[in-house]
Amino acid sequence: MAATAAPFTPIDHVLEGRVASGTFINVIGIVIDFRAPIPTKKTDYKAQVRFYDESAQDVDSKSLTMNVFRARDAMPNPASGDVVVILRAKVQTYQSELSLMTNYQTDIYVFTASSIPKPPQLAEKALHPVVKKPSRVLTRADFAYVSAFYHRVDKDRVPTPAEYHHKVEASLQVKEKFSLLKDVACDRFVDVIAEVVKQPYDLGDKFTLWISDYTEHANFFNFIMKDLDSHVRPGPRNSAASSNAADGDWSGPYGKHSLQITCWEPHAAAIRANGISVGAWVSIKNLQIKYGRNSSNLEGYLRGDQEFHSKINISILDNLDDGDAMDPRLLDTIRRRWDYEKNKKSQLKAISEAAKAGQKRRAALEDDSKPRKSNSKARRSEKRQAAKNAAVSATNPENKKSPTPESDVSKIKLNSTIKCENEKQPLSTVAELLEQVYFETLIDTDAAKLPLPFINANYRASVRVKNYLPHRLEEFAFAKLKGDIYDVLSDAESDSSDSSEDVTMDRFVTSERIAGWEWRFHLLLEDARDPDDAGQKDQVWVTVDNHAAQCLLNMNACDLKNSKSEVAKLREKLFYLWGDLEEQKSKKLQRRAKADKQARTNAPPADSDDEGPSSGMVPANRPFSCCIKQYGVKMREADEAKADAGEGRRWQRMYGLFGTQISVPDMVRTE
Repeated sequence: MAATAAPFTPIDHVLEGRVASGTFINVIGIVIDFRAPIPTKKTDYKAQVRFYDESAQDVDSKSLTMNVFRARDAMPNPASGDVVVILRAKVQTYQSELSLMTNYQTDIYVFTASSIPKPPQLAEKALHPVVKKPSRVLTRADFAYVSAFYHRVDKDRVPTPAEYHHKVEASLQVKEKFSLLKDVACDRFVDVIAEVVKQPYDLGDKFTLWISDYTEHANFFNFIMKDLDSHVRPGPRNSAASSNAADGDWSGPYGKHSLQITCWEPHAAAIRANGISVGAWVSIKNLQIKYGRNSSNLEGYLRGDQEFHSKINISILDNLDDGDAMDPRLLDTIRRRWDYEKNKKSQLKAISEAAKAGQKRRAALEDDSKPRKSNSKARRSEKRQAAKNAAVSATNPENKKSPTPESDVSKIKLNSTIKCENEKQPLSTVAELLEQVYFETLIDTDAAKLPLPFINANYRASVRVKNYLPHRLEEFAFAKLKGDIYDVLSDAESDSSDSSEDVTMDRFVTSERIAGWEWRFHLLLEDARDPDDAGQKDQVWVTVDNHAAQCLLNMNACDLKNSKSEVAKLREKLFYLWGDLEEQKSKKLQRRAKADKQARTNAPPADSDDEGPSSGMVPANRPFSCCIKQYGVKMREADEAKADAGEGRRWQRMYGLFGTQISVPDMVRTE
């Protein structure tokens, strides 16, 4: 059967919001603008390609932007009017604008306009050299589609080569104006990303509001925490001359972390129309920094643009539920807010403990009790605890065994459908993953080996799936609720045990509270040894989080309980991973339910298979190579002797899947 061309989504479907953010789509278009690659704050570069297609050719203002994040030598370089074919691009909403962005699976193909022949000839010879290994190779049907597309699209909107080149050169001359608030200075114009920390005050033709990016500046107003100082906390709208006035509604950070800004039209109207209020994360461009009326504290001023009178320079930052699509500078700001809240909590706790200690000391003095000197046993205990704490952040490479040689598993036939990144990484056994690592140190003059709760390490292993949780595929995705900004931080930064709600109980959650759906399930992996080896094989449970599952399945999470088609698609994908495991497990669960029912009614077993626990499942599946990471999470711990991660907390060693993909043909969603 002849291959068909990739299905393309019309770009007006994206621009009109008919394609949900986070969806992966294919698009094709005529290039009208290109922003040359510039370095990001990470290791890659960012470029932008703007294009249109037949659905947008009649409206000059309609075009779609593709944000490309790649290494410098993997960037496309289209010319004016070239055809661009983009496969598996991710739809995003950034600063209220719908656009596309790359991920590691995105393919970008560029065709030189002047070399594209008329149909039915193929456009293969017009294709630019491929600069990145593609996830999907174009077919003859694709090349035929490019030729037909190019010669039927209206090209009146294509700029001249000179105009196009001028814009490309100008894109390299952009001056970086972004600044942290701690680095601002008088008479500078800066771009900032911050949180609104006090309800904006509407003065009719202007707004005043307080913002913070949780950095500190010596010339900002100083908000004093009432519990740390005997003076009454000063009000945020008061000058230094009246700093004794109280303002009980201040909810922002204490210290010199906040900046007051005044916004004139048209920004004031935008604040009013968009409902910007306390707690909103905003991007502010071209903010003027000057000293305020008291000449002591810096303030910000956002005025109208003299050339573009309707230009709005303050906008709410969306994508708060998607760490991948989020501006990394916003992510850093959220991380600083997290650190500030932790430090504030620690300070309040220290105050409380100091107050209690003072009360105890006063009581002890009143009772004329003598201070007791710690005995030798207590001193030894303190030294052991100090050494244990120091060991948490250190590992001893001598404790690690060398990885399993490839020859030990070379006779095992692996499942070629399952692809694993870092294939050059030596293989490790499950036993090596589970091995306890020790830190060697000295206590007094005695050598001691302290067990580490976990280490941060990545492995590659050959395994097969023996079990999974939850039992039903419909429960492999859970509802992500609105309201927790810290969800975008990594597992290492956020403590899931502090969550006040159990999101798995989604039957109590209204649709208005659901911000989206995420994958989360667990696999029991068994070491893949020679089938003739009848010995006990090591097993490990691994977590498959949302990012790992998107990579593994090439699917976005959704409400599986109300989508039979997606469950069927998921079941088909997982069959490549675990064979008939689900079928065997379903039968086993049915037998168990039947046996439980018979036990409740005192009925005899229907046959001998029901008389006792069923034997272990032996699914017909082939082993595969995958990437597994070891990491630690904090858990609640009532036993103080086991609390090695702070008061009431202990470290729990965890294992997670990553960088592994079920490589089977998949249809990309179209609208």
